[in-house]
Amino acid sequence: MSDEKTQILLSLRGSTQESLREMRARVFSIVSTAITLFTVFIGWIVQRIAKPSLPETMLFICIILMFWVGNLLILMDIRRGYIKTMSISVRVERALGLYEPKVFDEEDDSLFPISYLKPIEAKHFQKFELILSCSAIASILIVIMKYIW
Repeated sequence: MSDEKTQILLSLRGSTQESLREMRARVFSIVSTAITLFTVFIGWIVQRIAKPSLPETMLFICIILMFWVGNLLILMDIRRGYIKTMSISVRVERALGLYEPKVFDEEDDSLFPISYLKPIEAKHFQKFELILSCSAIASILIVIMKYIW
C-alpha cells in the first residue's frame, strides 16, 4: 500500500474515531439532561400542594410523552449513525492491516483483536434508550399517582 493511501486511511480513521466519541458524548448528554428535566418536573409536581386537575394531568402526561418520544427518536438516529460510522472505522482498520498478525511486529496476534470484527449492535446505546424510557414511565406514573391521591 502506498504512503499516500496509508495517510488517507489514517486521516479517515482519525475522523471516524472523533465522530464516534462525539456520538457517545451526545447520547450521554441527551439522556442525562432528559433525566434531570424529568426529575425537576416531577419534583415540581410532587411539591405542589394542590392536586392537579384531569386536564392538567393529561397535559403533563402529553408533555412527558412528547419529550420521551422525541429524545428516543434522536437516540435511535444517533445509534444508526454510530453503527454506520463504526463499520467504516472497522473497514479502514482492516485495510490498514490492524487485524492481521505479524504486520507491525512479529507477534502471532494482531494489534486489534478479531472480536472487534463482529457485527456492531451498539448495545450500550440501547441501554441509554432503556434508561430514558424507564425515567419517562416513572414520571408518568408519578403524575398519575399525584392525580389519584
